[in-house]
Amino acid sequence: MSGRAQWIVFAANARPSFTQRALASRLAPHAPVILVIEALSLMRSGRLKPFADRIACRSDLPLLREYHPIHYPERVPALGPMLKAHGARRLRRELGVLLAQFGEAPRIVCYDSPSQYPLAGTLGEAISVYLAIDDRTVTVRGESIAGELEAERRLLARVDRVVCVSEALAETLRARACERADLRIDVLANGYDEMLFDPQRVWAEPVPLRAVRRPRVLVAGHVSERIDWDGIAAAARLRPDYAWVFVGPADEGMAERIGAISASSGAAMLLFAPVAHEDIPAWVAHCEVCAVPYRLNSFTRASSPLKAIEYLGASAPVIATEIPSLRAYKDVIFWIREGDGASYADALDAARDTATVADAATKRHAAVKDVSWSHQARKFNDLICRPMQPVTAFDAEEPVIA
Repeated sequence: MSGRAQWIVFAANARPSFTQRALASRLAPHAPVILVIEALSLMRSGRLKPFADRIACRSDLPLLREYHPIHYPERVPALGPMLKAHGARRLRRELGVLLAQFGEAPRIVCYDSPSQYPLAGTLGEAISVYLAIDDRTVTVRGESIAGELEAERRLLARVDRVVCVSEALAETLRARACERADLRIDVLANGYDEMLFDPQRVWAEPVPLRAVRRPRVLVAGHVSERIDWDGIAAAARLRPDYAWVFVGPADEGMAERIGAISASSGAAMLLFAPVAHEDIPAWVAHCEVCAVPYRLNSFTRASSPLKAIEYLGASAPVIATEIPSLRAYKDVIFWIREGDGASYADALDAARDTATVADAATKRHAAVKDVSWSHQARKFNDLICRPMQPVTAFDAEEPVIA
């Protein structure tokens, strides 16, 4: 194998995770990258959207393509298996057409979902990777998802490499791949955009925040059952002067839960609609404390909370339950105990007291200086490519473009 690699990065969800987008955009200045995103349903649309209309290009990253495959109905009586096979053939053919634009080079394919196991090894890849961003076999509550564990074991049996976001998840995956003693499983934590979460930048206060009293506690990201609502409710009763600000997509019932806590405690509890990722630093800058108040279950213990790293990158005071992957930052995080309002109250007060202390802010930023996305993308490339030289995306002398 010679020359630079060609990357195919699958995103199982309707929208790629920020981890996938960040890695793809930082690999793309150096090598062709196809980001496979939301499949377009033939059943829902009723027509086959032309291939060219399912490809998006970025002027700033000419080597990056975002590609929508076609999803054929799989539950049609008698025809389902045939339609599924036809969809897989179309996917392989269209990916081949896309990559042919960039010449011949070894392919590296990154799968992110157990359900993708039938594809592993069929896309002409030189290296296949399971990029495990979370434990995909459980819900955010930590409950098992039917069929996913068996599917993941099949994927682990087929891929060449595994890269996951935490050591806790790596241990779980090693146990699940017990028959693959040769399978290398590496850990690559989530990172942060060092150009965006820059503590030296000055941000205007977001308009929706201007009516919210201080001190403010920010919880940014997916508002779901992974959050420790019992701990927040207890903290709100003990410290009703703090206003809790939730911003991000919310699961069904979350608005009602937040409203109930506010009504029972007297604390301001506000849920805001999702904002663009580039706007998050302004919300961070205008809140006294940022929080990662997760329940501790099999899902969250395996995670690498992106927001915690972004908060620290912006030098913001952080409180968090003790997610194993966050122990690396134990000296700059104020720990809270799940369900324990008193620990929340103490951490909130201590974090707020350091909000304007220059030395504390410097230490927070320094704690994550080596996990920017530019750094993590280069490390990811090295984990996959260096042991199998000369396949590579980055030139040794070429800097990563943020």
